[in-house]
Amino acid sequence: MSRMVMGYWDCPVCGNKGIAGNVMNCPACGRARGDVKFYMKGVAENAVLEADQTGNVEYLSEEQAKDFDAEADWYCSFCNSLNKNRAAFCSNCGATREQSESNYFDQLKKRQEQEAAEAAAQNASAPRAKAGRNRIWLWLVLIALVVGVFTYTNGNTTKGDLLVTDISWSREIPVEDYREYQEEGWAIPQGGAQISKSTKLHHYDQVLDHYEDVEVQRSRQVLDGYETYYTYTDRGNGSFEQVEHSRPVYKTEYYTETESRPVYRSVPRYATWYVYSIWRWKYARTATASGTDHETAWPDTALQENERESTPRTEEYSFTVESEKDGRSTWTLAEADWRNINPGDKLNITTKRTGADPWITDSDGNQVAQIRRK
Repeated sequence: MSRMVMGYWDCPVCGNKGIAGNVMNCPACGRARGDVKFYMKGVAENAVLEADQTGNVEYLSEEQAKDFDAEADWYCSFCNSLNKNRAAFCSNCGATREQSESNYFDQLKKRQEQEAAEAAAQNASAPRAKAGRNRIWLWLVLIALVVGVFTYTNGNTTKGDLLVTDISWSREIPVEDYREYQEEGWAIPQGGAQISKSTKLHHYDQVLDHYEDVEVQRSRQVLDGYETYYTYTDRGNGSFEQVEHSRPVYKTEYYTETESRPVYRSVPRYATWYVYSIWRWKYARTATASGTDHETAWPDTALQENERESTPRTEEYSFTVESEKDGRSTWTLAEADWRNINPGDKLNITTKRTGADPWITDSDGNQVAQIRRK
């Protein structure tokens, strides 16, 4: 079922607003209804209203409905006035309807296309105008950011005239021995000799025992009725058509049903557990050599029967500096650089804010050797 709703228009000449759709001339300036767009009061364009939301809709009475033609108004191509569909001549200039080619909806489509084109052109030009200014600001921000990052990452602190009090070195070689071990497990590895065996629980298997019935609550959507809602269509003659629609409404229904579920039991599974002996190479000790001079040497491992050297070999070279302000600190570095340091030397050590490894620098600030705190 449909009903007619009063439409309104605004005068395009003097700006007078809210003129009823069945009025053909502006009450304020007397100009004929020209290129206008009809609208409803209290109802937004393209609105969809529920049954309880139609309180602001201004329905037409049967008498009012007679003022509106069944078809859309037509535009006069000479004076751009909007005329009723039944009119054979323009009420403003007298031109015949046959001389005009468009109706309300044709003109509305043209206007919408023109407005869309103007909006697109405006949006396209606005970013270009802003782009130049934004680009300048972007470059300024990037330059400031680069300068800030460079200044921060290259900022450093240098401690000078640090006195070397001593140097030291250490070298280590791990040693393995070949011994017989007693081990146990589910299998004897290659080279092992069985000592004993026994049966132990290995795992449990889940085996189907039976089925049992359980009650399960479920839900479903069922039809609860229908509800009414309304849409509105511009008729192009100063009125709108309210169209009634119906849609289904569902509710959630809960119910219980019986479900058969499997029940399992745990069945123990056993396997053979072995105790066995096996000969293996394993870590036994570490041979160490150290000193406080530059006379470095690898330690004598003094290998016994069934012993061998292992890996990895390790070595460390360090020096200690002190100052009245910062106290003592010990650093490690590569052997080649360490050999150039002697007790009594004075060094400059530079550290970076980024946390990168510090280094020894000469009097001109040039990097001499990379170091790490011990």
